[in-house]
Order: sequence, then structure tokens, then C-alpha cells
Amino acid sequence: MLGKIGAAIHRGLFWTYDRGTWQYDIMVILILAFIFLTPRSWFRDRPLAALPTADIVLLLDEPPQKVYQLRAALMSDAGGSLLPHAEKVLEHHTGKPVEVVRVEPAFKDSRGRVLSYAVWARERAGF
Repeated sequence: MLGKIGAAIHRGLFWTYDRGTWQYDIMVILILAFIFLTPRSWFRDRPLAALPTADIVLLLDEPPQKVYQLRAALMSDAGGSLLPHAEKVLEHHTGKPVEVVRVEPAFKDSRGRVLSYAVWARERAGF
């Protein structure tokens, strides 16, 4: 008796039953029941909260130049010169000295207000 039970457990664990047998059908039913009836909380599976959009996004990384998108709010206190301010923002963000080559408005809203800037930058040698 114990040998038959052991053999059944062995065949179930190693999936040796042929298709179309009642044992095979029971195994499939048990697997499907596990998949559909197991509570999400057992696996701590929760939907991710909406992530905020990033203030600084790396759009293109082709050495020696990188293109970033900076939210306009980061550039609001730049005054008239965007290049030096963009350098400070990127140096703070990357932790490396950068040289900003070009800054252009990337996106505008329906009223013409700039929402973000495209910034072309190169890492400076040294340090």
C-alpha cells in the first residue's frame, strides 16, 4: 500500500502520467485552481501606483554627446541665459561636470508656454 502511494506521489511530482488519464486531468485541475484561486495578497502583488514623470530624462546617449529633456520648471529661475543654468542643473543631476552645447524648447502647450527643453550636453574631461 505504501509503495503505491509513494509511486503515485513520484509520478505526480515528475509528471509521468499520460495525457487523457484521470490522473493527468486532476493535476491540470489542481494547477489551474492554484493559478486562479490563490489570493493576490499571498504574493504581495499589488498594482503599481502611477509614477510621477521625471524632471530630467535622458533621451539620447551617443558618445560624446547626450540629449536630455528638462522640465521647464527646472529652468524657470534661469533668467535670460539658459546654457549656464542648464549646466548647473545637469551637473547636480549627474554628479559630473558637463558642457551644455545647445538648449531648445522641446514641447509647448496650446498657449505657447514652454513645458520642457531639449538640452545637448557633453561630459567635460578631467576631475
